[in-house]
Amino acid sequence: MVGRSTAALIKKAQTLAAKGDDSMIELAEALAELRTMPKLPGGDRPTLDDLVGLTKLSRRTICYLLKVWETFSDLGIARERLVDVGWTKLAVIAENLEPEEEMEEALALAETATAKELPALLKGAAPKAKARTVLLRLSPRQYDQFAAVLLANGARRPKKGRGLSGKEKALMKALGQ
Repeated sequence: MVGRSTAALIKKAQTLAAKGDDSMIELAEALAELRTMPKLPGGDRPTLDDLVGLTKLSRRTICYLLKVWETFSDLGIARERLVDVGWTKLAVIAENLEPEEEMEEALALAETATAKELPALLKGAAPKAKARTVLLRLSPRQYDQFAAVLLANGARRPKKGRGLSGKEKALMKALGQ
């Protein structure tokens, strides 16, 4: 039979899993506690599949949350900061750094970078400059002039379809850069 504390912990994990991102650190803690509970209905400590069944989260998400809790629970970092960084970035940090490495620097990077940029930054790569999109609203006559300048500077018309290819390079050449 499930003990009262185990049942309460299961209910807490289910509630947190349904809530979403703001409670994921708390969910990670609850999942880690459940993994140490001696008994579920069946007599054994809960497996990952048991946790998937209880929370309706994917196995991968549960693994990441357990790794996040394992990595960050004993470091004395304020829970609010962990919540602000977000469990996805914390999972990236846990995946790319050992616990004894400088977590403060990693958290500072995570606070300013996207989850996609973070692995490279943790390995020391310089941040990539983000490409910018420019939208021009041109009259037909203005577009013809614009296209003529681009074509004179290396842009090409495709064999099929409309528009130009190589616009960015041609525009920079036309600007003298």
